[in-house]
Amino acid sequence: MIMHTSLKHRLVALCILGMAGILVGCSKSAPPTQPPVVINLNSGSGETTTAPDTQQKISATAKKPENINLETVPVDKVAPPEQQYLQEQQEPSRQNLEPVRLDEASFLNTQIHEIALQLLRNFRDEAGPNGPVAVATFVDLNNLYRTSPFGRYIAEQLMGELQRAGFNVVEIRKADSIMVKQRYGEYGLSRDIQELARQSSASYILAGTYVTRGRYIMINARLISNENNLVASSGLKILRKDPFLERLLWPSATPETAPAVRVPVKELGSLSDMKILSGS
Repeated sequence: MIMHTSLKHRLVALCILGMAGILVGCSKSAPPTQPPVVINLNSGSGETTTAPDTQQKISATAKKPENINLETVPVDKVAPPEQQYLQEQQEPSRQNLEPVRLDEASFLNTQIHEIALQLLRNFRDEAGPNGPVAVATFVDLNNLYRTSPFGRYIAEQLMGELQRAGFNVVEIRKADSIMVKQRYGEYGLSRDIQELARQSSASYILAGTYVTRGRYIMINARLISNENNLVASSGLKILRKDPFLERLLWPSATPETAPAVRVPVKELGSLSDMKILSGS
């Protein structure tokens, strides 16, 4: 009887413990459920999409993105640096599009260079001059014996322009020997008739004139054949005066002239006056 009573008590105790465990398990909260995810295997992009029945719930709880004004966002936030570099290369800066401003002397050089290009383009023979070219000083149109530093410089640059273009250019101011003067230097050019080389041949003469009117200077250049005096090529340029050109045009000078002499003109068989020039 005692054994049955103790067994009965044990069974009651086990039942009580089992009921307590069930109550404890029921009191725990269930883990939160997540919406099922569907993987689209046909797209090939590996994108994941939510199930249709849960998309509305997620979109309702998701936070809407704020509107972003791209104009106020820094450039480095919009595109990576390498894309910015490509854009800069494709769209050069405004500084590169602005014309290059030349100083007065460099601008004059470009204008004389264009005169040389005109002489080359307008030459009547496509092969170019077939003999040496001598370059004379450019002179005042109103007085063919008056010139200035401006006229002398045009001739100087055109000599180099023609030589670089492939012409055989003769330097008529070359002295017959190099003159050495102590404390001064060595001289190979001269305008003294007694010091110039005795012989100098040229098939063409490059001569030119200039005239000033108001704010403008008109320049004309021509290649003249020594064989028949025909103009083989010509060029012209109009310059606007500036302080640099004003200084080059001054001082203008005219050499002194000796009494006129009579010389025959072969083509006409008559006589004409020719002035013998002296001075520099």
